Amino acid sequence: MSSDTTDTTDTDANDELETTAADVLRERDIDPVTMQVIGGELDTIAQEMAYKLIRSSYSSIIRESEDMGAGIFTTDCRELCESDSTPMHVGSLIGYLQGMYDTFEERGISREEAINEGDVFIHNHPHYGASHSPDIAVAVPVFYEGEHIAWAANTAHHLDIGSATPGLAVDLEDMYAEGSLFRATKVYSEGERVEEIWNFIRDNVRTPREVIGDLQAQVSSCNVGKDRYLALVEKYGLDEIQHTGEALMDYAEALLRKEIRKIPDGTYYAEDHLDDDGRNRGERLKIAAEVTVDGSDITVDMSKSADQTPTGYNIPFHGSTDVCIYFTIRSILMDTFVRDEYLPQNSGTFAPVHPKARPGCMFNPTPPTSAFARINQVDKMSDLIIEALSEAIPDKVCAGTCGQVYFVSYGGTNDAGEYWVYLEVNEGSYGGRPGADGLDAVDALVHNTKNRPVEDIELSHPMRVEQYALREDGHGAGHHRGGIGIVRESQFLTDAVMTMEGDGNTYKPHGLFGGTDGTHGDLKHITADGDVIDLNSKESGYKFAEGDRVLIKTASGGGYGDPHERSADQVYEDYLDGLLTEEMALEAYDVVIVDGGLDTEATADRRGD
Repeated sequence: MSSDTTDTTDTDANDELETTAADVLRERDIDPVTMQVIGGELDTIAQEMAYKLIRSSYSSIIRESEDMGAGIFTTDCRELCESDSTPMHVGSLIGYLQGMYDTFEERGISREEAINEGDVFIHNHPHYGASHSPDIAVAVPVFYEGEHIAWAANTAHHLDIGSATPGLAVDLEDMYAEGSLFRATKVYSEGERVEEIWNFIRDNVRTPREVIGDLQAQVSSCNVGKDRYLALVEKYGLDEIQHTGEALMDYAEALLRKEIRKIPDGTYYAEDHLDDDGRNRGERLKIAAEVTVDGSDITVDMSKSADQTPTGYNIPFHGSTDVCIYFTIRSILMDTFVRDEYLPQNSGTFAPVHPKARPGCMFNPTPPTSAFARINQVDKMSDLIIEALSEAIPDKVCAGTCGQVYFVSYGGTNDAGEYWVYLEVNEGSYGGRPGADGLDAVDALVHNTKNRPVEDIELSHPMRVEQYALREDGHGAGHHRGGIGIVRESQFLTDAVMTMEGDGNTYKPHGLFGGTDGTHGDLKHITADGDVIDLNSKESGYKFAEGDRVLIKTASGGGYGDPHERSADQVYEDYLDGLLTEEMALEAYDVVIVDGGLDTEATADRRGD
């Protein structure tokens, strides 16, 4: 496509956008400046809530990895704004709030009776809207002149909730083995602290200092959100704020519908498998995404995936399955990095997207099935949605990402019998993409958690990180190569127990448009005597002795496009960076490297240049 044609297309698209925005503003009778100013202030509230929680938290999974989310919500469970943190958290709060309302209804309590000014609720039940039980939400109702007008809410992953194994859990019999489950439970009632609940939590988790501290930080964060939202109401008036909130959601919906219309109508499909359910080894689990585009609506159906498992390796539909689908579609079609216009992040972007999964499948389990361990499945689901749409929008997708993650908990006790628990998210990589290589050593986009510094790990826990580097044993070859995964080797300075919520030992991220597949993951136990034991991608309560080491290798992404279109110079640079060997350069790219130097003539002959 010529540059002139590209410019014309962009201009037409901008004109269409302006028309869409004008329609929304005209229908809502609101001027664009007011909408964007109030929208910006709402976004700032969500960001301040997140910063408050991060700065006040005790555990590294929140403080360093930022495994949390925060926002302001309407009383009918719609999102007005969200923080730029872990994508799997904030969209999920809609499910949490609805799960609280469902709880009130089942208990025969009206919302007016259940919700009072000064109340603070916690909620984490996987069959009542929670993303999974370690993610405890705190929700504070916002009252103005005696009327309940909004919710300030956040959610964060906690170190431990008293499950069968420290920190994380995979091989669970049912939801009751997950630990402490809360349904719309008040920790403050009309401003008074409910000590019985705080004492219950303190007595039923392995790390009470961190869990109680993090919950208190969540309460403080919500109170900041409440105060800032009330200040906004005082500044502009309640009617104006509510009216603008509706306009912002309509505007966001119109933007996404416009992008969906550009995709050819039809049904697109991709499938793969997961290693196992953490108990039945060797029994791989089918995972399938069927994406249907119909005008400005898009439906993602996961019903052809495997049945729910007998372990905790399942995904709550509300709070995880639906949120992953919402976010994946939004990230493909409304990438804020490449667009200049204001893109609100709210429930408007959920309206054109319709998640589906049959009850009883892995992505919509029924009680009392456990749904504790779910991050790998949503990572892989996102990867398959992207793969399915590659046929329709090849210029907006990437090759196979590290659609799995080694999410691991390490734990043990000190001489006083007190537990230490450390949660670690090991970075993967992205697949090659149009115009660029895949990103190296990054978490999957769906959870997008951050790296914890090695120095902090070693200062806080009886562990020593012996190696933390990029893999040097291959990647998906392509015109744009796949990203490189990591290798991490850690030694235990005391006896320890590990629960690993991983996947990807038996499959590789897929290549696209001629690119080759990436590398699979790997997990090993190296004893103090030097023996090497291959481990499954999922282990529950696995024991290590003092001096033992654990070796983790995360997947490298798939390649995008024909490897022969990658220049010999680029391949040689990868060789110099230690990302491939002379043999790999020859086999994957037909690039000849001899004694550390690029043989341009032999490469040209081999490539037929």
